[in-house]
Amino acid sequence: QVNTAMHEAKLMEECDELMEIIRQRKQVIAVKIKETKVMKLRKLAQQVANCRQCLERSTVLINQAEHILKENDHARFLQTARNVAERVAMATASSQVLIPDINFNDAFENFALDFSREKKLLEGLDYLTAPNPPLVREELCTASHDTITVHWISEDEFSVSSYELQYTIFTGQANFIS
Repeated sequence: QVNTAMHEAKLMEECDELMEIIRQRKQVIAVKIKETKVMKLRKLAQQVANCRQCLERSTVLINQAEHILKENDHARFLQTARNVAERVAMATASSQVLIPDINFNDAFENFALDFSREKKLLEGLDYLTAPNPPLVREELCTASHDTITVHWISEDEFSVSSYELQYTIFTGQANFIS
């Protein structure tokens, strides 16, 4: 019962840590998304303002052109029409700059939320078992007065960093475990 309680407590602690990491990452990613939204909305607001200015200038030019078309004096018409035509040409050229540079379908092209790898890892969580024991290669093992060398290989899928080898030295008075 004590052993089970200890393992249950460890499980709860580890799962709580995982959930905290996920919560923190969720907050970081949510902030990035909000920052991108604010930046894109600012850009769009600036483009809307530029388009409104262009529309106001165009409206003034249209009114001037309509007024000139009503001019009965041919000489005066030619003088003012040339000026208005130049202004219309300049306004037409500057309006090409106002084409929005944001594709609304790809508003978050910088973000790719793919948690498939993490989901697979989480789904694979399980209680770890001890790795299989190594296979001792007796033909490579040696022993001398104070040294024992043991060679082994592991057929386990786990990456084993080390094995502990215990041996006993029998003396006349006591046994020492090294």
